[in-house]
Amino acid sequence: MFYSRNDIDKLKSENLHLSAYYDMYFALREQQDSYKESIEIPSINEAVIKRQILEGKPLLGNCGIDLTGLPILFMDLFNVYVRFTNMKSDDAIAAIEELKPDLVGVLEEYLFQKGITQMQALHADSIPTEILVFLVKNTLTPLVEKYSECINSAIDLNAWENGCCPVCGHLPGLAELKKTSTGRQRFLFCSLCHTSWPFQRLKCPYCDNVEDKETGYLSLPDEENYRVDVCNSCKSYIKTVINNNADLSPVLLDWSSQNVDDSAVQKGYKRAASM
Repeated sequence: MFYSRNDIDKLKSENLHLSAYYDMYFALREQQDSYKESIEIPSINEAVIKRQILEGKPLLGNCGIDLTGLPILFMDLFNVYVRFTNMKSDDAIAAIEELKPDLVGVLEEYLFQKGITQMQALHADSIPTEILVFLVKNTLTPLVEKYSECINSAIDLNAWENGCCPVCGHLPGLAELKKTSTGRQRFLFCSLCHTSWPFQRLKCPYCDNVEDKETGYLSLPDEENYRVDVCNSCKSYIKTVINNNADLSPVLLDWSSQNVDDSAVQKGYKRAASM
């Protein structure tokens, strides 16, 4: 979803307390979208895509994506992050410079979900692991978004029944209940490539639990746009949009609703993935 500067300024005027979030989002997206235009995706075999979807296998593993150009984007996004936060830039920049030779390995490790051992081994005291994860995710996002857009027409999303993303295999970070001709249907949003796919209303996307007594939701008295879907089996939750009247992107929906996360955590639930 594209936002112009005017769009962001309008959102800021309507939600002054979220101005910093909107400004950083816009700055990050400018860098991501600029890089995204230069990406070339390898040719796509639709027969292979359809077979993998039916077999329940995410598609990214066999695509031959090249990550070698991403460290430049990582540095650009890091500079944006420094500009909008209180990070001590001199120490952080020195630490990031030390990481640069290993960044492709770190990005590959995260993309293909091999853990974050390289990231943990490389991180300096001036750059906590959670900030590195944020930067790595945002560096990979335009690449996997472009891949998702290129193959989307070849995917039968209704044939995908898993809680993980059909494109990149990462966990969903947000859900939405959308109005359809047959009632409200639940959709999940991938935390990395932002692909959206339909999913069972009462099923936990993280542990596949479908027992009514184990799944449910928390209604928030002062919140009309979100609810929290919870699983008492794995104690996880996913934030669920019930009114997206402003037509916000999944990332902005997530970033602008920290109060919803706070309510779920206070009830003893944990978040498996964020946008």
